[in-house]
Amino acid sequence: MIRRIFPLLLGSLMFTGTACAEDDPPALTVMQDPHHTVSAIYPPAEEENRQSGTATVHCAITPAGAAKDCQILFATAPDFGLAAQAAALGSRFLPQYAGTKPQEAFWDHTYTFKTNPDLTHPILDKAHSHPPRYPEFANDQGVSGDVTVNCDIDPIGVAHNCMASGNSPDLLKTATLAYFSLARYFPAMDNGRPVAGHYRGHANWDIVHPEDQQGFR
Repeated sequence: MIRRIFPLLLGSLMFTGTACAEDDPPALTVMQDPHHTVSAIYPPAEEENRQSGTATVHCAITPAGAAKDCQILFATAPDFGLAAQAAALGSRFLPQYAGTKPQEAFWDHTYTFKTNPDLTHPILDKAHSHPPRYPEFANDQGVSGDVTVNCDIDPIGVAHNCMASGNSPDLLKTATLAYFSLARYFPAMDNGRPVAGHYRGHANWDIVHPEDQQGFR
């Protein structure tokens, strides 16, 4: 009986070993590092005119995960291609592997830029405006507050006549007023042409703020 069981056990072990070999994970190909991916900035001229588009780039990715030699394969406008190149070159990547060794590889990607050509009111251009900073004294003293700002935005995206309101300390009102007054905007459109419009912005300065938002939500 023992002699009959042993070959069966041996055959089972051999089959199991073969199955594990077939389940080995595939080789890792190059991909963007999600924690260090740079977003493409919408070209101001295209977004101001409410132009959508795409751009495809072809890059070499080094074994260290850096992009180099990024070439524009296609772009609906030259500045879309430039924005795509800049985003790729500024990002980090997980390199391709051959066995356990990283190697140089190629990466193609298409960036898409979409905007609304029929927007009837101005929008804040966050990509081209300096982010607001929590005033150091307010941060040290644990001061919070809500501030609302109303501005007139001219056809070239510049703010005028901004006024701040809200039940908040003057320090936070000043910081909010400065941010919205100095920011850039995409103007409202009327029949395909930029026109003046009204903008209403809001800031919630919360002392329990994550560092990446700098107290501004």
